Amino acid sequence: MISLSTKLKIKCASLISNLLVFFLGDKSKIIKRSNINYCINLREGIDLGIFLGISNEASILNIDKIMNINKKKTIIDIGANIGSVSLPLAKTFKNSTIISIEPTVYAFSKLKKNVNLNPYLKKRIILQNIFISNKKKITKEVHSSWNFLDSGKKHKVHLGILKKTSLKTKKLDQICSKLENIDLIKIDVDGHELDVLKSGKTTIMKHKPFIYFEFAPYLYREFGYTPENLINYIKKDLNYLFFDENLKRVFNIENFVKKLQDRSQNFFLFHKSIKVK
Repeated sequence: MISLSTKLKIKCASLISNLLVFFLGDKSKIIKRSNINYCINLREGIDLGIFLGISNEASILNIDKIMNINKKKTIIDIGANIGSVSLPLAKTFKNSTIISIEPTVYAFSKLKKNVNLNPYLKKRIILQNIFISNKKKITKEVHSSWNFLDSGKKHKVHLGILKKTSLKTKKLDQICSKLENIDLIKIDVDGHELDVLKSGKTTIMKHKPFIYFEFAPYLYREFGYTPENLINYIKKDLNYLFFDENLKRVFNIENFVKKLQDRSQNFFLFHKSIKVK
């Protein structure tokens, strides 16, 4: 399989978007995918992926191989954007609660709309418009839109567009302090991974949840750390091991991430005490 850079993926998606808009128009539309309703705009990257049935995070559902989907679980989606992961998780784990966290006002509005379109899932999804951080400093903007026409300032690699946050910041430990159990945490925060993990260290060490996150080494230096810093924190401070999207142990994670360059890769993280076949 050919691995494309993030920038090239966006450019290919832009071409597809233009083609679809030519035939279908560029107005927002309600669609159904896998029995889930979404309001989408074909000019937006994440929306386009939903329309095409493509998701970079679809492999998170592989977790059902080692998690009982019928038992009551608590799942946290950090960086929920418009609900492309929260809604499928709610559908798959029918008796579970999904805490869906999105920091930007823009994406949170779309997330709320998509959740409201699915009343049979809505009752089990808790929405929070906050920024998860270990720092007290308020983050005013983060990337949450991949609009193919927007001429605003875009990230030099992944081409994401900055959107204003709700100006509310909490540690993951604060969010989870009164929860009886945490079973799965998904993290997709475009470079803030280390900060998010540090903000939830107490929670993670207590509950030992499965973690699914996007490893994007090309982003970390602009946030003041290196891929090695993140790997060491996960392995030594949290005592977690790396597994690929098919739940196979990754032993040479340091060498693996060196090959990513301007690409990202999703991984599962499991605590050392957990036995994974």
